[in-house]
This record gives sequence, C-alpha cells and structure tokens, in this order.
Amino acid sequence: MRIGIIGTGRIAGKFLTELEYVEGATVSAVYNPHEGSATRFVGKLQDSVVETMKNAVRGLSLTQLPQACADISEFWDMVDAVYIASPHETHIAYTIEALEKDKHVLCEKPFALNEADAKKAFKLAEKKGLIVMEGLKTAYMPGFRQMLQVAKSGVIGDIVQVNSTFTKLVPEDSRELNGKEAGSFIELGTYGMLATFSLLGTNYKAVHFDSMKNKKGVDLYTVAHFDYGNAFATATAGLGVKSEGNLVVAGTKGYITVPAPWWYTKHFEVHFEDANKVISYDDELKGDGLRYEIREFVERVQNKVAPEIDNEPLSIAMAATMAKFKKS
Repeated sequence: MRIGIIGTGRIAGKFLTELEYVEGATVSAVYNPHEGSATRFVGKLQDSVVETMKNAVRGLSLTQLPQACADISEFWDMVDAVYIASPHETHIAYTIEALEKDKHVLCEKPFALNEADAKKAFKLAEKKGLIVMEGLKTAYMPGFRQMLQVAKSGVIGDIVQVNSTFTKLVPEDSRELNGKEAGSFIELGTYGMLATFSLLGTNYKAVHFDSMKNKKGVDLYTVAHFDYGNAFATATAGLGVKSEGNLVVAGTKGYITVPAPWWYTKHFEVHFEDANKVISYDDELKGDGLRYEIREFVERVQNKVAPEIDNEPLSIAMAATMAKFKKS
C-alpha cells in the first residue's frame, strides 16, 4: 500500500520512522502546499538515511525515498492512502478531498472540529467503502487496551469518575499557541476525551469548561467537566501550566491509577480499600506507540482483522465536544 503524507512537521518524521516496523505499506509521496517544504523534508530524510547507513546507501536516489510534491493533483496519483499531519484547521478538508479521490485516510487529531464535518466524512467513507481513522495512537497501544479491559471487568465495581491530565510546556511563539486553531484543549484535549469516552461512553448529559487564557485569548490550561448523571469525568489539558500527567479511574470497589505519562500506557495498578492489596499490570510499549496505530490502519485497509475499536462514535463525539469548547 502506497501511503502519502500531507504535512511535513515533526509528527510526519515520526510516522516515517514508525512505519519501518509495519509490514505492507510504504510512503510514496509527501505533500506540502508551501513552496519547497516537501523537498526540504525529503532532503532531510535522505541526509538522515545516509548518516545512519553511511556507505551502505551509495547510489541511493530520490526514487527510493518519498516523492516531494507541491502539486496536490500529482500527489493523489501517487498514493492509495493518506496520513494527514497538516495544521488542525485543514484536517477535515483534506480528509474529504482524499475520500472523494478514493483514498483511505488516517488523520491526526483532532479529526474534525464539529459534529457535522465528522459525520460527513464517515458517511462518505462508508459510501465509498473506504477506511477513515483518527490518529488516536493511545487507543491502539496494548497497555491502554488492557487497562480498559480491566476497568470494565468489574474488578473496581461501577466506574464513577475518570480524571485524566495531559500537559506540556511550549514556547509562547510555538505553533500550538499561535495557529488558526490553537490552544491547550484543541491540541491535547483529544487524549482526555479518549479516556473518558472509552470508559464512560459518549452520551454525557452536560459539559462545561474552565480555562486560563493568555492575552490573545488562547487557552493555556483547560479543564473539561463531563456530567453523566451517575458518573463524572474531568479532562485536563495544558500548554502553559504543568501538572501530573496521570489517569485515575474511580470505582465502587476500588480504583485504577495509570502513572504519568498515562497516554503512553505501560504500567497501571488496581487499588482497593485494603492498601496492602494492589494488582500491577505491565505491558511493553515499542517506540513512541505510533506503530500500533499505523498497523491498525494498514490491517483495516487490507481487511486482515476486524477492528477492536469502533472509532467512528469516538471521533464524532470528540468533534462535537470541540465545537462546544470553541463556542464556550
């Protein structure tokens, strides 16, 4: 399968690195509408290969590397599927265009910023028999999946509260704080919503947001509060405030704690009223976890496995929540 990458930022480089551990796919083209960006990206990739392999790559040509494209029509002719890693506000437009060109889509989060756009994309994919997935890499990590299974097994009783936090400090002039769709919740809120919706479902009764903003009105720290009636959740995201990046799932018989960084789930513990009773779980996490998401995508396209996760309701609920946040 020939995968084309739209966007040439940091995550695009990580995608290429992690794809080396997934069978059945190669990157055939890289597109960026800005003049020279794709060419510079491929040039850096070639320099990296040469540095790594040294004399073993004598005679390496650009035909063995992704083709740099500044013309989107040329790009579509070279790919069977796309990985969209462009700025947030462009995700859904590229997704729709790719589907209209009969290309499978793996799109970085946030997939869409409103419910209508998300539903339109999934409806179009279904009509054309194509795969469309949001890049929720944590969702496909073995450790996170195991944690969900344990939480839902009844060992901690009924789940009453889910608290998740993801923060990182970035410079004031960073893309995360200055793009058209910038800020903590749009950048990082998807992770907290993944934990909340995976454990409590997507049919919450109400949500409200508390935010600390900078002078430009961009949120540096946001806490989303979800009310399910008989359960609650908070999803905290921060780019200008640092906090403990853990996940806690509270139940009527015990609780689960996933230490920071919980979004790279490698270890978690089940605790009970008896403090001496603790069940620990460990799972291997290879690379930065992106390979699990890529493997899931490739296998879905090739119909090798039935998906364990139905990402459509998750992505639609996340997009709807993003719209509520923007409106607030």
